[in-house]
Amino acid sequence: MQILDLSLKPQIKGAKHWYQEINQLYHPTGEFEQDSQELVYSYGNLNSTKFVPILLKEWLYLVKKDGYLVIDYQPNKECNLKKLEEQMWWLWMGKYDIVFHGPIKTKELKNLRTKELERFVKNAPSQPVMPKGDEEGIFRFVCKKIESTKTPGDSIDKWTFGMITKGERNDWIEEIIAAIHKQKIPNYEIIVCGTYFDRKEKNFTYIPFKERDDKGWITKKKNLIVQKAKYENLCIMHDRIVLGNNWFSGVKKYGNCFELMCVKQTLRGSGLRTGDWITYGGKTLDVPYGIAKLDYEDWDEYIYVGGMLTTLKKQIAVKAPWNEIRYWGEEDVELTFRQRDLGYIARYNPYSSVEALTWRFGDLPSKYYPSEGFLPKDMLVRRLLRQINKAVFSVPLLKKITSPFVTMLVKSRVYKFITTH
Repeated sequence: MQILDLSLKPQIKGAKHWYQEINQLYHPTGEFEQDSQELVYSYGNLNSTKFVPILLKEWLYLVKKDGYLVIDYQPNKECNLKKLEEQMWWLWMGKYDIVFHGPIKTKELKNLRTKELERFVKNAPSQPVMPKGDEEGIFRFVCKKIESTKTPGDSIDKWTFGMITKGERNDWIEEIIAAIHKQKIPNYEIIVCGTYFDRKEKNFTYIPFKERDDKGWITKKKNLIVQKAKYENLCIMHDRIVLGNNWFSGVKKYGNCFELMCVKQTLRGSGLRTGDWITYGGKTLDVPYGIAKLDYEDWDEYIYVGGMLTTLKKQIAVKAPWNEIRYWGEEDVELTFRQRDLGYIARYNPYSSVEALTWRFGDLPSKYYPSEGFLPKDMLVRRLLRQINKAVFSVPLLKKITSPFVTMLVKSRVYKFITTH
């Protein structure tokens, strides 16, 4: 049996060992193809880490149909019998069967060989017995993958690029399309939805649509692109995002095993990060006062994919489409949260980049961690204004009175200074 050992240190004699520091960038599926391993094993990786969902997602992707995932771990606050099974169900519902989940004797970890592990997964007792005095010891989770996670016809060399526009930036669109052509992708198509024109070019599709443009009905436009797309890999953007020269080479380096993918985004001419890897800061929609930049190695459950650039698999966009009762504003947060609840999580790809030709929100504050001290280390004025705005807008009458002044402030030089310093 072919075994890939992803433990903190080599644990199984005779198995191939691979290890990477555990954070958001942890990505063994970039080294090994999905559905390629008969058995994936891990020991020591689930000890008090918040990245458990990322680990479970990566590991089962590697296992081939009818193969096994085996995890030996010591129960802790972040991962115990109940939490592990809940998270597996959230991430992989219906794609696996639990073969065994219970305590094992510590001595079983010593001198573990491939034959011994193979024998265990094929003869594991369905109802493990808790050994006396070992309730806080080592637990083993074994599941069998019963459904392939590969999508027929999907390939890193096949892409649908979708762009939405109101017909006001045709010169920008020329540059965006030229940047897509420059990537030299073997198979791709470009779909523009909105007010534009049919270019009469190979692999180009124009979808005329201007209904409710005054409200910003971008959710409808994006769903129309998804319906028309012929490839599984979708990159849907607003008419202000230009692919960097390294976009496709970086995507190939990252690999085709992703669900929702973010890449580096900077404002042309300044290098300012433009919402490329961000957290909403809380679970309540339409309360955006906790939006913050995340370090690229960090991850939390409130990450959302900014609507200006959404890269995902078509099957996800079909299963969880954009909500068409929402217009521009928070529609991207609602979408990402709904997709997350279905088990699809966003990841950051450090190898690719894009440029934003415009960005209205300035420099976002960094996520605040209590370990930093009593006060955050950056943008105290902007953070204070956020909290004042949150308090005022929570009272309907005050919101009605102050909204015109807030609109004036946002358009002023003062606000621009605050959001860029």
